[in-house]
Amino acid sequence: MGCVQEQHAPTVGAILDRYEQEVIPFTLAPRTQEGYRRIIPKLRALWGHRIAAELKPKDFGPWLYEVQRGKIQRCRMLAVLSAAFTCAVSNWYILEVNILRGVKRPRNPPRDRLVSREEFDSLRAIAPLRVQLMMDLAVRTGQRQGDLLSLKWSQIKDMLIHFQQSKTGKRILVEITPELEAVLDQCWKLPNRGEYVITRTMGNRFTGAGFRASWQRLMDRWCKQGNERFSFHDLRAMAATMCFTPEEAMRLLGHTTLAMTNRVYRRAPERVKPIQLNR
Repeated sequence: MGCVQEQHAPTVGAILDRYEQEVIPFTLAPRTQEGYRRIIPKLRALWGHRIAAELKPKDFGPWLYEVQRGKIQRCRMLAVLSAAFTCAVSNWYILEVNILRGVKRPRNPPRDRLVSREEFDSLRAIAPLRVQLMMDLAVRTGQRQGDLLSLKWSQIKDMLIHFQQSKTGKRILVEITPELEAVLDQCWKLPNRGEYVITRTMGNRFTGAGFRASWQRLMDRWCKQGNERFSFHDLRAMAATMCFTPEEAMRLLGHTTLAMTNRVYRRAPERVKPIQLNR
């Protein structure tokens, strides 16, 4: 691993360099790495020249709240910088404290877009075949886009799909039902079949960026027909919502707490019975 030469009073840029070299490639999922690497140049441009130990919470607070537009992106930027500062404090011992812990960041409500079965079927009808198959796998297995794109035929055995989630490392065995088996059969019949279940036309692996581009083209077409946009990740919430119980959804998604499943992924209104006053 490369190592940035440490300074007695390291700049923010030096800490970000070290974080990008020593931490990001070895601790984060591929898609998260992509996101962090898009953010780090922006952080360097803003604070890279500053001595990290001289920064105060007031150096970030006004910037975070200066305008309403883009606040979510600025929160993400501070989250990345805070992760780098935490390593500087706890791993490399070149900072005394992570001053970003003193910056209050606005909390965003969980996404609540619930994709209906009618919307799913309507979008699927105009989607390219490989996107159709990805949609089918997503709603039946509840797994993330990256884990579906990296799914290999070698992970399917004994009528089970053996997933190891790239984000958490959680191991999940998904039973192959007749419906799921029919989807896998369609994947098996794709031209130029390779080691991956979902492949591009020439048989090579779909990259995350390549699939997202296909999805966005499909969404643009869908929205021009007067429909409401949704993300591929919303299909994971659709799968969780279709489960009979929150506990079943938690196991399918690989969560460690029921609170996460209920707060973020179970999006249908809870049906309750009214109070009976005359008993």
